[in-house]
Formats: sequence, C-alpha cells, structure tokens
Amino acid sequence: MREAVESDRKRILEYLEHDLKNCIYLYIDIINYGISAKNMKVWLEEEDSRLNMVVMKYYDSYQIYSHKLICRVEEILYLFRKYPASMISGRKDIIQQLAIRLKNYKADYGVIFIMDKYRPVKAIDKVIRAVPEEAEEIARLICSDSEIGGHYTVEALTRQLKERICTRTGRSYIIRENGDIAAHSATYAEADKIAVVGGTIIKQEYRNLNYYMLLSNYMLQQLTAEGKKAYTFSITDKMIQYHEKMHTKCSEYGKLVIYK
Repeated sequence: MREAVESDRKRILEYLEHDLKNCIYLYIDIINYGISAKNMKVWLEEEDSRLNMVVMKYYDSYQIYSHKLICRVEEILYLFRKYPASMISGRKDIIQQLAIRLKNYKADYGVIFIMDKYRPVKAIDKVIRAVPEEAEEIARLICSDSEIGGHYTVEALTRQLKERICTRTGRSYIIRENGDIAAHSATYAEADKIAVVGGTIIKQEYRNLNYYMLLSNYMLQQLTAEGKKAYTFSITDKMIQYHEKMHTKCSEYGKLVIYK
C-alpha cells in the first residue's frame, strides 16, 4: 500500500464510481478536496497496476473501500497504528474482518438507503439554513447524543461543519425554539449529483412534534430540485424501520468506534 498523489485522483474516482453506494464518502471527499488536502490522507493498494483498495483518513475517521471480499488486513492495521483515529467505516464485510483484530473498538452495523421519496412541503419560516457561526451550537447538540456524535469532539465537529458550510460541500438546516437549536439535519457531504444526509437530531423535549419529518422532507425537496441523489446511513432499529417504509435499501455498512 502506498500514499496516493494527485496524479492518482482520476483513476481512484473511476475505481470508486463502479460501486458508489459502498464508498460514497470516499468518492465525494476526493472529488471535493482532491488527494492532498490539509485534513485528509489517501492510500491505495495495487496489484498488476490495478487498484484493489482505497483508504482515506479525513480528520479523525477512516473510510475503506475494496471491490474484493477479503482485504489485506495487516496493511490497514499498519495505517491505524501509525495514524490513529476514533472511527473506521466501510462495507459491512470489511468492518467485520477488522473488528476481529481491533478489540479496543466497538463495532456497529447498519443499512444504507437511497432517499428516493419525500413529501413535498412549502417553504416555511421555521426551517433555517445554518450559517458558519452556528456550527458550534450544532456540534454541541450532535455530540450530546452518543449514537450519532459519540466519536466526535465538539471542537473537531465544529471545524468540519464550518468547513462544509463555507465551501458548500455540505449544509445544515435547523429549527430554533426559544432561541436555541431544537432540531438539526445536514448533508455531511455533497458533490454535483450526490449527497449524504446525516447529523439528524431532535432535542428530547421536541420529539413529539413533526420536526424530523419537516427537516427531512424540506431538505430532500431542495436536493431533488438541484438534481442530487441523497443517501443516508441508519444504524438503529427504529431508523432502519422508518427508512424501510419510505426509502430504498441499497447496501449494508459497518463502523468501528474507539472505546473512550
């Protein structure tokens, strides 16, 4: 395995394009940031000049993709030891192989959905597109939930949210109540034709309202109008059941989060 250089970018993207549903973050981040961005590293494995695997570290997490079912685990583990991170994610079978060796990480498995249906909603004042100055408050809300924010620190997530908003590689929508953010949903990554929806959280005291449906449908309406296909990752039984009623399952994934 070797570290990728900018001249590898085209062939890496071509490799990933054949199986986008299983490498969405990798694909979007390399499109948006290239190979040598400040908070990003990319490695590739080759055999007879053909790509076999791509690994990306973005801030404090790894994304792994290989078209093969069996990966060279030792090479991946070498990277983790040299460049530690709080989270590792990828196709379910790849994470299962790593989970056996990484005993200091907790494994969870979930489902990837294409968000191909939504209920049209009229533009309303309650839903606001967030600005960079609101990133820290959003990060605090996300980090208050161990399920979706447990592997972040508030400081690191604030930097990521600000970067995405400023570079238009992601967006956040919020609803405020009594001056505080009561609900949030975002695209954690976006490119010309594709987006990943995540970071959806409603404060406990507002979960009896329709804020989840309002945020989700409003954002999907915006993305569809822009010609973007939206994907989302679900890990809890409740959210998997919800998306199974509304959207199309396209793959399964796994993530490893370090025990703190």
